[in-house]
Amino acid sequence: MSILKFLYPKNNIKRKILHIKDEMKKEVSKICSEKIRVDYFGAYDINPQNLAFWICIETDKEKEKLKNDNLLINTLKNLLIKYDYPEKAIEQVFIDFQSQETVDREYAGNWYYFYK
Repeated sequence: MSILKFLYPKNNIKRKILHIKDEMKKEVSKICSEKIRVDYFGAYDINPQNLAFWICIETDKEKEKLKNDNLLINTLKNLLIKYDYPEKAIEQVFIDFQSQETVDREYAGNWYYFYK
């Protein structure tokens, strides 16, 4: 849990994102026993639709399982509603999964190169 979110005013978009990030990790951990990290980035201060969440896990097998879990994906998207993310932006917010195996194989283990 990120305590940094409490440094931002309650209705601040960054605080909402940090709450969503923490909840995403909790939701994914209910069905995934691997180590989980949730990354996010984007120019959401300019336009809230410019936001991407990546759920980072260890194996390709688990990545495919999570990507095909429609209930999980809907649960993750509903967190945007729960935390009052700007309604017009919700459909444009990107949520996906990536594995360390893929990053090791295709990006020499460097997440920066993957995100770039």
